[in-house]
Amino acid sequence: MRTITLCILALALAACGGGTSGRKAAETAPAKPTTFVFPEIPDLMTEPEQRLAYLVRHFWDEFDFSDSTSLTNPDVGEQGFANFIALLPQALPGDAGAALDSLVKRAAPHPAALTFLLTNAEKYLYDPNSPYVNEELYATLVRPLLALPSVGYADKSRLTFRLDLIAKNRPGTPATDFPFLLYPREEPSSLHATPARELLLVFYDPECEHCQATLQALVASEELAARIKDGLRVLAVYTEGNQEVWRETAPLLPHTWTVATDTACAVKDTPLYDLKAMPSLYLLDADKKVVLKDTSLPALLQRWKENGSIDN
Repeated sequence: MRTITLCILALALAACGGGTSGRKAAETAPAKPTTFVFPEIPDLMTEPEQRLAYLVRHFWDEFDFSDSTSLTNPDVGEQGFANFIALLPQALPGDAGAALDSLVKRAAPHPAALTFLLTNAEKYLYDPNSPYVNEELYATLVRPLLALPSVGYADKSRLTFRLDLIAKNRPGTPATDFPFLLYPREEPSSLHATPARELLLVFYDPECEHCQATLQALVASEELAARIKDGLRVLAVYTEGNQEVWRETAPLLPHTWTVATDTACAVKDTPLYDLKAMPSLYLLDADKKVVLKDTSLPALLQRWKENGSIDN
């Protein structure tokens, strides 16, 4: 995973001088550049928002998508991509969309460049372990690739499957309902039949090492405990279908949580939810609409800090 070059923020936000540095980089760059060459930002652009918009829209102007050396050199192609996707969330949606559209059009004539895009989009935007993961940007980037004849059937099938998953349970939409059995009596219930002023839906596998670490962090969180007292309900759903494992491990979870099992494995196998990483956390409101999708404890704590109590 490439780290973000901090100078891109200076290029975007500096009130003056960005154009000169960009021009010098372009003029002195060797035939085979060893670092990513940023575009020149016109000196007349002095507002940070204006400079950022120009930077993202013209980010790839100096990059040669036909040059396999630039594509395969991580200090050039991959570093440029990492810097690019770090800027996009800060730009206006229209500018970010135009920037992604420009990137795809520039790469489209070159098969190696399309492979470069698919590889880095998955690594930086789709991989749940990436600090820059962003499903919306990933979908915007790869959706136009489905119309390109140079993208093979296997890649199109994989992308279509992922886009279908991304479209499910998006923030602001109702979370998909599903049945389950409740611990300990194994009575039938369902997500939408579970009353809560606010609900943290946790899909988990107790035999998953990362799941155990995340569950321990949730259990140890004083903020989560306080939120539960304020009206939050934690619904932990076992997704793997081994009922003996569920019965043995369910008592280990806090008594303040509601623990359930998806006996039909519908969540995982249909799939109803995208479980590319476990555990998978969803924050729902009182109407079972998704607030945060496939989120993390730090993101939950940040949202609760910003929004205050459940009644706010």
